[in-house]
Amino acid sequence: MMKLLRPPVGSTLLDVGCGSGHFSRRFRQAGLTVTGLDPEAEMLAYARRQSAGIDYIEAVAESLPFADHHFDYCSAVTSLCFVSDQVTALQEMWRVSKHGIILGLLNRHSLLYRQKAGHGAYAGARWDARRDVINWLATAGITPASIRFNSAIFFPTGGPLARVMESLLPGGLPWGGFLAVYLDKRMRDASVHNIN
Repeated sequence: MMKLLRPPVGSTLLDVGCGSGHFSRRFRQAGLTVTGLDPEAEMLAYARRQSAGIDYIEAVAESLPFADHHFDYCSAVTSLCFVSDQVTALQEMWRVSKHGIILGLLNRHSLLYRQKAGHGAYAGARWDARRDVINWLATAGITPASIRFNSAIFFPTGGPLARVMESLLPGGLPWGGFLAVYLDKRMRDASVHNIN
């Protein structure tokens, strides 16, 4: 995701649907100034105990309590798949970001989907594809200057051999279980492409 985002150190980021704060902490470690947002008070309490230096706010993705262009970036990492109105959530994230949005989605066209959909932590999650993102943007009336895709987790077993094989595969392949999407507001030439 950071290869797609490429944020300058010190950039502000709103992590929408931050849950336990796992990805909020990762963004903070990368040098960003992070605000985590989630509708679940218990998850936010847990996140606050895990790290200092991150503001956590209780709110929903469909109604972000911030002014237009308040953050440099917004992220939604494996959280948009649990939001019923993803179009409104994207409109809100687009509104409060200056430079763009990074999404981490569960990829419907993956081995992970075949193994995990509907089970355990994945129960109730929506699995999406690149085409879904394009359709959401059209419905939301959002026109990014560019859209960049990447994917990971081609071998869900996670064992040593799987990790080695993962490192050898280009991220531009569309079948990883984790689909990263960057919606850029700033680039001048409209394009849709992969980043390896």
